[in-house]
Amino acid sequence: MNRYDKYKSTISTMVNNFPMAFAFSNEQFEEAKEKLGVTSKDELLSTPSGGMIRKIDKQAFTDMCKKIDSINEEMMKDDIALCQGFIYELGNHEYIITYDPSDTLDCFGLDIEKINNDERLKRIFKKARDHYMKWQEENY
Repeated sequence: MNRYDKYKSTISTMVNNFPMAFAFSNEQFEEAKEKLGVTSKDELLSTPSGGMIRKIDKQAFTDMCKKIDSINEEMMKDDIALCQGFIYELGNHEYIITYDPSDTLDCFGLDIEKINNDERLKRIFKKARDHYMKWQEENY
């Protein structure tokens, strides 16, 4: 497992193990309440993207989000993990088709301006893009 995969896996495990539910219809909302063991809407708090948690888990959710931020900060300082992440996300966002790095960079809270204004990020992104493109040429 490469460093970026480990980073993603750590965060996924944290989020997947947290008591949270998502609902986009009344039926899903009732299922979410049951999953979370609550009977009233008043016992819930909304999270982004249609998520919900129990009010009693608010501090634990805040702590988890802070931990994820900390993990993200560490990953951004790790040149190898960041390069691996760029390579992965270039493929995940079909850079070979669009040649637009915006979606890839957005995964890291970056944009092309931030890349171009930071020599370290520029070097890492160029290395990742070159590696990704070479792999595409050799395999397709």
